[in-house]
Amino acid sequence: MQYFIAYHNEQLTGILCTELPYPRVRTKKRVIGLEGSTVWLIAGVGLSPKSYYLASTFTIVKCEPDKYPGEKLPNEVSGRGHLLGMRVPLDGTDLLGKLKRQSANFVSGFCEIRDSTLISSLTALT
Repeated sequence: MQYFIAYHNEQLTGILCTELPYPRVRTKKRVIGLEGSTVWLIAGVGLSPKSYYLASTFTIVKCEPDKYPGEKLPNEVSGRGHLLGMRVPLDGTDLLGKLKRQSANFVSGFCEIRDSTLISSLTALT
């Protein structure tokens, strides 16, 4: 089983995390073969300082490489799970600091996590 965190920046995407129609993540990274993996989507909302939320959690059912050809984030994974919107705030938590360290301050966008304590903490929130 693989686990991933993904970052959704409303300023870059133009879409609020509360407007996502289904659990999904767009990325430039390879998505083939990720079916069955768990994803936690972290949303950064607003300008500096941003507010951070656990926006969604899902199990990947569908991997679509090059779904959006020519775009910055051409690949998409989607699946069964929960759209949480802005109901699970992360500001001021130790978890947010750990997530930022794990993902190079969310620069990685979509990255695999292997830290069992981080996985347990994210699982406990959902």
